[in-house]
Amino acid sequence: MIVIPAIDIKGGKVVRLYRGDFTKEKVYSDDPAAIAKKWESFGAKLLHIVDLDGAVSGELKNTALVKKIAKAVSIPLQVGGGIRTKEAIEKLLSSGAHRVILGTRACEDEAFIKDVISAFGEKIVISLDVRDGMIATEGWKSDSKIKAEDLLKRLEGLGIKIFVYTDIARDGTLAGPNIDALKNILAARDNALIISSGGISSLDDLLKLKAFEPQGLLGAIVGKAIYEKKLNLKEAIEKC
Repeated sequence: MIVIPAIDIKGGKVVRLYRGDFTKEKVYSDDPAAIAKKWESFGAKLLHIVDLDGAVSGELKNTALVKKIAKAVSIPLQVGGGIRTKEAIEKLLSSGAHRVILGTRACEDEAFIKDVISAFGEKIVISLDVRDGMIATEGWKSDSKIKAEDLLKRLEGLGIKIFVYTDIARDGTLAGPNIDALKNILAARDNALIISSGGISSLDDLLKLKAFEPQGLLGAIVGKAIYEKKLNLKEAIEKC
């Protein structure tokens, strides 16, 4: 199982939110590239970058920082937040992103998803941002009427190979992952791989998740736990 450090960017700074609430923000650094280098030095093999400004506005806001991070490290980046056009995908990939994460547009436009899969293949990842079992959109500010499992099945059928599953109620809380909900997501897939996100607070949480590798769990994203020093990233990577 891959342990993937998150770098959430807002206003040029590395921040963490509580359950996606933009009014509950804590700043950890004003240098995202330095944080990326730090996590790489701890053994990270992949970084999860989120443009929070982009997620809310619906258009890329921190591409220059993504490019700076990509130049600062030698490991791949998966980048999400406000990516809703083919041009935005191309811009991020040319800026150094290895994979691009789509959320809102994936719920709204199946033809668009077919088009970008045809163009970019496995560089496209879908984010399943879930509140009470339903997909949330527009930077988690809006709730759809789409069940997470239904969206997964539909998009896996179109060729999506990797999904990031985030339990919004757990995100930024250090309350532990929602194991029951994760089981449902894993059971809904055929061959796609799942990256879990939200709530991880300790090595014990990660080891519980690692048990689901045979069911299709590819990795786990860690955020607040490493910024608050509740979790030793180097140890977590070695153990998982």
